[in-house]
Amino acid sequence: MSSVVNAFYEAIRTGDSPVLDGLIADRFCLICPTRDHVLSGVYEGKQRFFEEVTPHVFGCANPDEITFCAEHQVIVDAGEIVVAMAQNNGLARSGERYDQIYVHIFKIRDGQIRALIECFDTALANGALWGDSSHLEPDSSAALSNLAFFKDA
Repeated sequence: MSSVVNAFYEAIRTGDSPVLDGLIADRFCLICPTRDHVLSGVYEGKQRFFEEVTPHVFGCANPDEITFCAEHQVIVDAGEIVVAMAQNNGLARSGERYDQIYVHIFKIRDGQIRALIECFDTALANGALWGDSSHLEPDSSAALSNLAFFKDA
């Protein structure tokens, strides 16, 4: 399933919304296993991902100054589960470097991403990216028990 992950990163990198839309399943969930940050917890649904989560993140960056997921590497491809790392390259709207490194764990079925666990440096995000952005209320808080969203995807 590395091909799905590679296409995901390419769509993020180039801003290809139609491709990204086709890669994300309707019942998608994003899991950010952190607490008390702008993005923390479980965000359910493709519509919420595109209408709330991505604008919240990308709105803190000038697309002319940053490339999200500029580079990536697949670490493990175990069929439905793919683990990868990616790195941004550029400046946030704050003017600070936001060369964030992500660890992503994808759950893929039928050529679509059903769930994504996203781990990132919250101190860097808070300092460079978020500024005074408001907390985006999750559907469920971050908890180990919420891995059921991933397992059941």
